[in-house]
Amino acid sequence: MAKKGRGTNTHGKGSHRRGKGRKGGVGYAGTYKQRWIKTIKGGKANAPRGKFGHFGKRGFTRGGLSEDAKVVNLCWVEENFDKEANLKELGIDKLLGRGKITKPLKILVPGWSASAERKVKAAGGQISK
Repeated sequence: MAKKGRGTNTHGKGSHRRGKGRKGGVGYAGTYKQRWIKTIKGGKANAPRGKFGHFGKRGFTRGGLSEDAKVVNLCWVEENFDKEANLKELGIDKLLGRGKITKPLKILVPGWSASAERKVKAAGGQISK
């Protein structure tokens, strides 16, 4: 194999090139170091989606306008309270009907589901706002 290319400068590999040299990595290697300015300037154009993305404002988002309701299930109320449960003071917005309730409880809560109301009344308790 070594004798085949003797007498030629390139050994059949085309023209002479500079070689890899010091190019500073392959692909997106070093995008936080030597190619940082490209990452900042190019954003989505120079980085694949999900890698660094675009730096700066784009589009419009209505974030922070809605809040998730704080909810608990009946099984949590059953474990933590004996006779009366004031969920308003704890900042809980809604009572859901997952789990069983065996003792009669008086529950104060701003909102509740139909299954929660049914289970509390079946156990002999009451639910109100």
